[in-house]
Amino acid sequence: MLKKRLLIFICVIFTVCITTVIGGWLFLYYKSGKNIRDIVNNPSEIMTFTHKIFYGPSSFNIVLLGRDYDYDNRGRRLDSGRTDTIMVFRVDCNSKRINGISIPRDTIVDIPGYGRNKINSAYHFGGIPLAIKVIENLLGIKIDYYILLDPDAFKKLVDAVGGVEIYVEKDMKYKDSWGRLYINLKKGYQRLNGLQAEGYVRFRSDPMGDIGRIERQQKFLYALISQVTKPNVVIKMPTLIQELSKYVHTNLPVSEIVSLATFFAREKSAIQLKTTTLPGLPNGGYWYPDLEKTSRLISLLFTNSEGSSNTVQAKELIP
Repeated sequence: MLKKRLLIFICVIFTVCITTVIGGWLFLYYKSGKNIRDIVNNPSEIMTFTHKIFYGPSSFNIVLLGRDYDYDNRGRRLDSGRTDTIMVFRVDCNSKRINGISIPRDTIVDIPGYGRNKINSAYHFGGIPLAIKVIENLLGIKIDYYILLDPDAFKKLVDAVGGVEIYVEKDMKYKDSWGRLYINLKKGYQRLNGLQAEGYVRFRSDPMGDIGRIERQQKFLYALISQVTKPNVVIKMPTLIQELSKYVHTNLPVSEIVSLATFFAREKSAIQLKTTTLPGLPNGGYWYPDLEKTSRLISLLFTNSEGSSNTVQAKELIP
């Protein structure tokens, strides 16, 4: 009797696994717009999609862009079309590593067709395509995907996960009527809501300027990931994604989103996250990148677990 029950149990588990795999890649094929006959004609793709469901994509580069808004004297929102936040990540699911590099928004670069300007103007001049092209030229890498966040996305996310606990390293007070940014934070360990968190990551009214702001963004990213991966938040993730979708724009395929969600849910305790800032020096309101140091840094950060690199020869942007 015991053997019979054990056999039934094994059969049930096996059936569930098979159903998950088949249902998973059928879903991915449906969302990717492929004809189901492709499965029969090219069986190797079955293994590719099955691997994605359980292990995620192997590796890719993705840029996170946070755009800002200004307001006129009547309180009407103006789309300034500039990227206040620029972070590029190398996600390597095989080695469970995520390496990121923040690019100061005042970085001086050559924008094709517009000459030398701050990198945050690239999106203003040519939208996502030009912004990505400029970032690729600067870092010498290929960007596979992008995520563009509206200002409200960040606040909505923080509020949706119940706030984020973090140590505010000093008192922060700043008022920007044009950008509708009002910061009034006290030093100490605390849970920040969406509005407070926005103030924390955007504050730059100190000697460190934009570099200090980037350091706080990276610090907050770690704290946010810690909060998002808590069980009580993970179970609400489908609802959160639906609520935040109107504030987030991306070219990530549905198949990649599904596989990434599976990867993070399964491997969150083993993932190694490292972040740094584009090497360079400030001068006259600009950030001048050190191209030699940047090239060496990118070779280290954007090399996958097999030892091959997804970098290309960096272009000389600054004389």
